[in-house]
Amino acid sequence: MKTLTTIAFSLFFLFTALAQPSNITGTTEKGKFKKIYLYKVLNGRLNEVATYVPDEEGRFAFRFTPEYEGFYCIGYGQPHMIQGMNKLYFRGKEDLTVKLNTEGLELIKSNSKENNALANWHKISNNIQSKSTNIGNMSTYVDFFPELEELRSKYDLYSKNPKTGNKIFDALFPQIVKNDIAFYALNFLYTPHAAHPSKEEYTAFYNDINTDEYMNDGLLAYPFGDRLLSSLVMFKNMGGKKFDINNLIESIPNPALKGQYFLAYAERLKSMEDYLVLLEKNKSNLILEEQKQRASAIEAKLAETKAGVPAFNFSFTDVNGKATGLTDLRGKVVLLDLWATWCGPCRAEEPHWEKLNEEYKDKAVAFVGISTDQDKAKWVEYVKEKNAKGIQLHAGPSNPLSEAYKVNAIPRYILIDKKGNLITADSPRPSDPKLRELLDTWIKK
Repeated sequence: MKTLTTIAFSLFFLFTALAQPSNITGTTEKGKFKKIYLYKVLNGRLNEVATYVPDEEGRFAFRFTPEYEGFYCIGYGQPHMIQGMNKLYFRGKEDLTVKLNTEGLELIKSNSKENNALANWHKISNNIQSKSTNIGNMSTYVDFFPELEELRSKYDLYSKNPKTGNKIFDALFPQIVKNDIAFYALNFLYTPHAAHPSKEEYTAFYNDINTDEYMNDGLLAYPFGDRLLSSLVMFKNMGGKKFDINNLIESIPNPALKGQYFLAYAERLKSMEDYLVLLEKNKSNLILEEQKQRASAIEAKLAETKAGVPAFNFSFTDVNGKATGLTDLRGKVVLLDLWATWCGPCRAEEPHWEKLNEEYKDKAVAFVGISTDQDKAKWVEYVKEKNAKGIQLHAGPSNPLSEAYKVNAIPRYILIDKKGNLITADSPRPSDPKLRELLDTWIKK
């Protein structure tokens, strides 16, 4: 039997054909924020609706017709950020006057009982929210845990039906309060602080929490649903023997949320092969239309990383200005190393890179280091000083090879076969024994 909350969340997604425009008039500190954003909630994530550049006096405004009745967010951050995001509720005809700063959103004037209720909850929870979401604050579990327990102890009082006259909102509100408390509590655990608690120091909230109670369709309507889901999954699987993606997804009781978690992970993958293996196990969890669209977008993004397709035909110069390209290396298995002199993890791989060069010097393998350094002169000096092994080329930070394979972090290793076709766009590192297995396999082909 569906609960009232579940029914309310279902109604949440209904398109409101007769919605009237809503207005937000706001001010912020002069010159503080370059842009103010208005976001809608789409399956637990924030999607931009509109952007406003504050004027010289710090004034901004939005006039829009809500696509649905439910939660939206306004803030100065990007959609993946938590800090600077503030919940509002719209169904049409709202007229709000607000003041926005780094501490949050102050509701100055409102004709909306729903937003008045949210503003009151924000005042109550603002301190703990700030300690949980503002990176760099001096709070630790010593002061945070007692405040969390105080807030939790009054849940029944804070979540009481606000009696706005809006049955949908009044049914949603207790769950929003519950989700917020869990979100702040778990986010605090996984945010850097000067001191971190041991499991034995966890308070009653952490010891009593049943993560499965939160993993329901309601997270799809919650502005930070994906972020809360990630924290819930992490907390549920703490201490697990097999902390891998398949086990994490399997620990989620709700099929739609399995799809959300899979997609959030898949969007960070660099290889089509890795994606397809994971997709095969998760196709049945992509039950929402928007999830299927996201999956198609991931596949399109990774199309050029599919094994067997022609690798990107690069050509860059060495320390003497001589150009070397992929076509010059035909007949050899090619290992590309995208790196930079300033990159610590790259330099940590250097001894393993040097060893591989020695081990395979008489075999059909070309080791090609491709520098993404901005300062070419510094790279030249480094290569000469270290007498770096392999073919050393300079591409610079914005180069077509990095763009072709969506390289946004280094070191990144790319393996290409003797015919110039891609083996993997996200090869194991030289320190990983799996790379030798790959090299030995492809040298024989």
